[in-house]
Order: sequence, then structure tokens, then C-alpha cells
Amino acid sequence: MATRERAEIENGVSLPSVGMDANKRRVTYFYKPNIDAHYHGEEYPMNPFRVDITHNLIVHYGLHRLMQINRPFLADKVDIARFHSDDYVEFLSTVSPQILAENFDSNYCQLKRFNIGGDFPILNGLFDFCRVSAGGSIGAAVCLNCSNADITINWAGGWHHAKKTKASGFCYVNDIVLGILELLKVHRVFFFS
Repeated sequence: MATRERAEIENGVSLPSVGMDANKRRVTYFYKPNIDAHYHGEEYPMNPFRVDITHNLIVHYGLHRLMQINRPFLADKVDIARFHSDDYVEFLSTVSPQILAENFDSNYCQLKRFNIGGDFPILNGLFDFCRVSAGGSIGAAVCLNCSNADITINWAGGWHHAKKTKASGFCYVNDIVLGILELLKVHRVFFFS
């Protein structure tokens, strides 16, 4: 590898291409430190601590030097309501273990309606985690739309099973659909799961 190419890689935000065009790919990676503070319990298979483990591996192997690292913005209710129903977003933004404990009977119908409970525990900071996940995917799409990156990664994202009006498949908010809605402003999108 030539000295110039090595310096460009070491100075960040591009990876050598293995493609025919020989262009370097600008990679943007969205990460919020201490995302594992949003602990979902031992039974929940999609714990956010996996995001911190992945980030630690990226740093350990020096891959962080090859990409731009951004903190995701916190998506607000309006951002999340671009796909999800207003009443579902309002419920997610206000429910907490304390509110549930104080008013379980009055919240029971909403819990059933929004498919919350069992595989979808009510946690402290639940909506903040949803905001980080959605904000990272929307931000990644914005970077692609503005040609600020060729590849974007949101390790706190990928929650594509959530429905418009309820949680599903261990997912509370569908950040993938929110990212796609942003991408559709500029690009055609094919999503395969």
C-alpha cells in the first residue's frame, strides 16, 4: 500500500474498496456511549449491551480510525410518528414501570392494545432507547441522502418487526421503516430481511 493511501486510511473515514471502481468508501458509524444503560433484563434476547460490546471490538481492532463516528440525535415524537400511530408513540413516551405499578388496571387495555408485556417489558428509559435507535437510522439515511457517506451503520438499529400501532418481534419502534422513509426523499429503496 502506498504511503499516501496508508495516511488517508489512518486519518479516517474511508475504507479501501475491493470493487472494480477502486474508490474508497466513506463510512459513518452511529454510536451512543453507554447505551447498555437501557438494560432490558436477562430474558430479553435483544439487549443493548451488544451494541457496546460491538463498539469495544471496533475500537480494539482499530476500525474506528477508518470511519467517522457520530452520536445519533434523539428522534422526537414527530419523527417516530412518521410511521407509528400518534397514540402508540404517546403511550411509549409516557409509560414507565412506576406508572404501570401505580395504575396497572387503567393501563391494562392499552398494554394489550399495543402488545406490551411479556416479550416487551416496560423499562425505565424505554422511550429514550427508542429515540436513540430511530435517530441513528434516520441520521444514517440523512448522511446517505446528503452524500456525506457511502456506507452508514447504526448498531442500535435494525428493529424492523414493530408494527404501526404495536410492538412486535421484540421491537418497540421500527427504525428501519423510519430510515427508509428518509431515504425515499432521494433514493429508490429495496429492503430485504
